[in-house]
Parts: sequence; C-alpha cells; structure tokens
Amino acid sequence: MSGRVDILLVDDHSENLLALEAILTDPSYRLVKARSGRDALREVLARDFALILLDVAMPDLDGYETAALIRQRERSRDTPLIFLTANHRSDLHVFRGYSVGAVDYIFKPFSPEILQSKVAVFVELFAKREALKRHGEALQHAHDALEERVDARTLELKSANDSLRREIAERVRIERERLVLLERERAARAHAESVNRMKDEFLATLSHELRTPLNAILGWAHLLATGKTDPSTSGRAVTVIRNNALAQSQLIEDILDVSRIISGKLRLTMARVQLREVIEAALDSVGPAVDAKQITVDRQLADIDPIAGDRDRLQQVFWNLLSNAVKFTPRDGHVVVRLERRGDDAMVSVIDSGIGIAGEFLPYVFDRFTQADASATRRHGGIGLGMAIVRHLVELHGGTVAAESQGENLGSTFTAFLPITAPSAAERAGAEAVDREKDEGEAEVLQGIAVLVVDDDADSRSLLSALLQERGATVEAAASAAEALEIFHARRPDVLISDIAMPGRDGYDLIRAVRDLPAAEGGETPAMALTAYVRDEDVSRALAAGFHLHIRKPVAVADLIRGVAELATAAARG
Repeated sequence: MSGRVDILLVDDHSENLLALEAILTDPSYRLVKARSGRDALREVLARDFALILLDVAMPDLDGYETAALIRQRERSRDTPLIFLTANHRSDLHVFRGYSVGAVDYIFKPFSPEILQSKVAVFVELFAKREALKRHGEALQHAHDALEERVDARTLELKSANDSLRREIAERVRIERERLVLLERERAARAHAESVNRMKDEFLATLSHELRTPLNAILGWAHLLATGKTDPSTSGRAVTVIRNNALAQSQLIEDILDVSRIISGKLRLTMARVQLREVIEAALDSVGPAVDAKQITVDRQLADIDPIAGDRDRLQQVFWNLLSNAVKFTPRDGHVVVRLERRGDDAMVSVIDSGIGIAGEFLPYVFDRFTQADASATRRHGGIGLGMAIVRHLVELHGGTVAAESQGENLGSTFTAFLPITAPSAAERAGAEAVDREKDEGEAEVLQGIAVLVVDDDADSRSLLSALLQERGATVEAAASAAEALEIFHARRPDVLISDIAMPGRDGYDLIRAVRDLPAAEGGETPAMALTAYVRDEDVSRALAAGFHLHIRKPVAVADLIRGVAELATAAARG
C-alpha cells in the first residue's frame, strides 16, 4: 500500500490515547487524536478516515451520539467505527453500538494483538476500497474520455455522413439535371432535325412550285419572241403567262402572309361584312377551276346578319378553303358550300367528295409547311401554307376552324365559325372598308397627267411606262435617282413613281432630295413607292421618308392606275 492512511482515535482520557498510539505503531498509519465527541466531529469534517476508534463513555457527547452524528454525514457514513469501552458489558449496550453503525465492539482491557489485527483488516479494506475508487475513477475517466471520443467521432461521422449525403444529393441532382438537359438536347436536336427536314422539304416544294409556272412563262415567252405564232396561239400564250404569273404572285403573297402572322404584324381592316357576298365572290374566283374539272357546286347560303371582319382577308379564307376542295376533288366530283347561323356564330362549311385526309395527318392539317404528301410523286401542288393562313385569319377574327374526314378517299369537311357579334376592337375600329376594284377594264383614265417613273430595272420601266401611256399619261423614265433628279428639275412631273432598291442612291434618297426642294420647285410633288419590300415596317418607312402611297410589286394594274389618279387629283385640289 502506497501512502499513509488516517485513523481517528477518540477518547476523553489522554492515557488511553497514548496507549492506543503505543499499540498502533505501523508507520503507514497517521493517527489523529480527539479528546471529545465534538473534536471528533471537527476532524471528520476536515478529512476522510480509514477507521475510527471511539470511546463510549465521554462527557458532553458520548460515543453513541458521536457515532450517530458521524453517520449522518454523507462522506463518513460508511467509515468503519470500532467502540472501545470498559463499561456496559450488557448485550443491550452492544446492540446499541451496532445500531449506530459500529462494525465492532471491544471491551477494555483488550489484547493489543487483537486490536492491531482488526485495525489492519479495516485499513486493508480501506486501502482496497480506495484503490477500487481510484480504479473506478480511472475507469470513469477513461469511460468519459471514450464517450468524448465516441461523441467526437460520432459528430465527425455524422458530419461526414451529412457531407456525403449532400454530395450524393448534389450528384443525384446534377445527374437528374444532366438527364433533363440530355433529354432536352435530344428533343431539341430531334426538333431541329424535323424543322430542318421540313425546311428542306419546303424549299424543295417552293422551288418546284415557283419553277413550274416560270417554265410555262419562259416557254410561251420564247414562242412569242420567235414571231411565228398565229393570233390564237399568241392569245393562248398571253393567257398562260398571265395565269402562271398570278400563281407565282399568290405563292409569294402566301409566304409574306405567313411572315406577317409569325411576327404578329398582320393587321385587319374591320368593317361590317355580308358573308354571303364574300363567299360568292370567292366562288366566282375558283369558277374556272370548277368548270375545268366539271365539279358540281351546291351553294347553300343563308341570309344572316353581317359580321365584323376584313372583307379581303375573309375572301382569302374562303378562296383557300374552296381552292383546296377543288384541288383535291376528282373530276365530276361534288362540293357543298354551306352558310348558316349557329347561335351567335356564322358557320361556313366546305364539304367535298375528294381524296379525304388520313387520320394520322388530320391533327396537322393547319400547321405551316405540312402536306399529307410531300413526295416528288405527289399528284397535287402547293407549299403547305394555305390552311395555316386560314387558321390564323379565322382566329384573328375571333373564330375557329376545324377539319373532319372519315379517311382517305372519303372526302373532307372544313368548318369555320365566325362571331356575328362584333368584337370590341372591331367596334372601336369602326371605319368602313373601301372595296378595291380589281377589274382592270374599269381603271381610271390618266389623260394629261405627267408621270416620272424611276426604276433601275429596264423591263419594269418599260412595263410601267406602257401601262401608264395606255391610260393616257405622259411618261418619262429614269434608271437612277441622279437621272430622275435631272429630269425632275428640267420638266417637273405631276406624279413621281419610284422603286426603293436601286444602286447608288435608293428611292429613300430620291424622295428626301425632292422633299428638300421648295414647293415652287416641286418639293410637294405627289409620290408613290412601287417596291417589292412589302413588310409593315417597309410601308411605314416609305411613308415617313416622304412618299404618299406604297404599292407593292407585282403591281395590280388597277391599283397602279387608281393610285396615280388619286395622287394627281389630290395635288390638283391642294
């Protein structure tokens, strides 16, 4: 045993204390002496003892009372107590001693060897108890340290686990995003390939549709140029050339309409329109094709209230529907055109006995650049824009259009619903549309009007000059803006007609130069822009530059003559 242990000796007689010191001479003992119960209590409060030897008979506090008080203290509750007494050998006193916590009861006089032996036993027990206590504390410390390490490791593992979980979640998110992006990329690539394929098919179709009438125009023009054709053949050549030129013009107009629709720049001129009149005009337009194929047309046109709409655009809708029906209806077929009122809508149906529409193509009938048969062996021409234009124009009027077919060779039905009640925008627009007269035979006379035509294309200058001179106008032509200004200064015209795109100085430069002149020198001369630039922004730019009118190429003769007449009349009034 390392270190010394404390033993408390309590006796009110000094000689007894000396006797105990003489017996307990083991150098490992540190003997602490107390001469009363109170002194003993003070010592117990100050330190812990391995053993207390306590006299019973003491003044003030006897041994029993002192033992009882010692046992009340938590730290000394288990300290071994041995009573030493020369009195009270009765069992009652022995029992009392044990009842207050004594571990032994020794009567005086006692054998020193017995006392030494008992003290040694309790000291050894104390030493072992202290060793166990220290070991327990060491174990507790080790346990606490282990707990701390476990806690620290747990936190570390938890942090690592959380980090790993976040990393896994991040990788999963990245992988999901990668898969989404990959799917989008695949979809975009497939869409791009589809669009590119549609573009190639459209361009091939467009090339075919433009070259076919061009071939007829060039071929018949070559025959006319030989001068070897009789009047009948010449008349037929002119008719073929005119019809094919109109077909080319219609193709270009369809493409421009789609461009305006896509850019949202297509505008309607709203007015009160009688649909029956518009449908009949469209039927008249397709009359030659109907007669050529000997198709029977059943007109079931009811008289209904007028609607708010753009007359020209509505006629374009019905012309497209009717042309489509005639094109896909075989010879001696049947077409029904029906107009009736359904609730607050006007319902227009075009029903044919033609080749019908395959079920898988039906949902795409009104898509741009789509055709049921886009192959080189197809039997019917077109570039796949007509029905897309129909849908957009009907929707701009606040209506809907649908296609139905029972299948191939079972005919088809196209039905348009147009609101009879005018949309609020139409009511606000309110202005009546001015019907344009298309009959070239009723064009105005231009007798006495001097016109300056400016165009870098010699054929266009010659054509315009001939058309205007035929109506009585006096015409001078210039191939450039500079030449036009020279003529303008020498002989001021009544009306100026200029192309826009010209080398050097274009039509905008020309009109600005004219507008910079004083009024007395022609600065206010009426001017018309005649150009193939026909977008809304092109029209606005031309008018802003100083032109009074914008007429697009290819020009309708009636529009040209009427425009010149209106400009000349307005100038005369002003």
